[in-house]
Amino acid sequence: MSHALPPKRRSMVGQLVKEVIGRVLVTAGLHRRFLRGGAIVVAFHSVTREPSDGALRCSVGDFERYCRFFAQHLPVETFSRTVERLQRLEPLNGELSITFDDGYADNAELALDVLERWKLPATFFVSTGFMETNEQTAWDSAANVRSRWMSWEQVARLAKRGHEIGSHTVTHANLGELGSSEIASELQRSIEHLFQRIGIVPAHFAIPYGRAFSSLDDAIAIAQRLGFRSVSLCRGGVADHANSRRWIERWPIDPTGYLSPYGWLVDVIRECRALRRRQASSAAAD
Repeated sequence: MSHALPPKRRSMVGQLVKEVIGRVLVTAGLHRRFLRGGAIVVAFHSVTREPSDGALRCSVGDFERYCRFFAQHLPVETFSRTVERLQRLEPLNGELSITFDDGYADNAELALDVLERWKLPATFFVSTGFMETNEQTAWDSAANVRSRWMSWEQVARLAKRGHEIGSHTVTHANLGELGSSEIASELQRSIEHLFQRIGIVPAHFAIPYGRAFSSLDDAIAIAQRLGFRSVSLCRGGVADHANSRRWIERWPIDPTGYLSPYGWLVDVIRECRALRRRQASSAAAD
């Protein structure tokens, strides 16, 4: 007879174990040691008044909890500074940068107040063709959610408050389905929109959907020719010197997978340790 726990029960037990381990590590200050050698770039999308339902919609309460945790327990810096550390091969000690994708109106209406309360900088990757429109995305329609986008005035306000604005293409294009000329057009037009509407030339580009695809190297080369200093994916994982030579990995925050940010930190530490093992293995092979 099997005595295995049902999947939901196993999930709750796993969350509880991570929660306890995370709190012990943070209380003892040991998490800093385990995070050495990596940088953490987290990604949010929409911040809502409704409960969190995954990585695309984070409740404002959960967002506040994560921001409090970041401010109290991790060295938070701008995304540009993290990119600089990675590209200059400076020491990495678990520095964290906050990013947002798409350009949802609630980023300005709800997230901004929380960020300012905890004095945290963020980078907002906006799909410029969505701003000031009623564009309804397929993923929001599937969740029975109405897409709401920022006005250009709201985007400008984020920049004036010291936050960075980056490109997420014009139409949130799936670059894996486009040819080189179409990719170049999406990026060039997004640069022009941001300069014309808020007077900013974006330094960073986040790939829509956050996944790798067969022509990714071509897309990166196009972004570099257009002057972008970095290209980001959003598949989870920690950035380090070795794996950030071509693109920067970001970690989408899904509060539904953890009891609190302490549990999330355990998975981040696990990834940092896996990176070090891969680095050691690679060095031994050389």
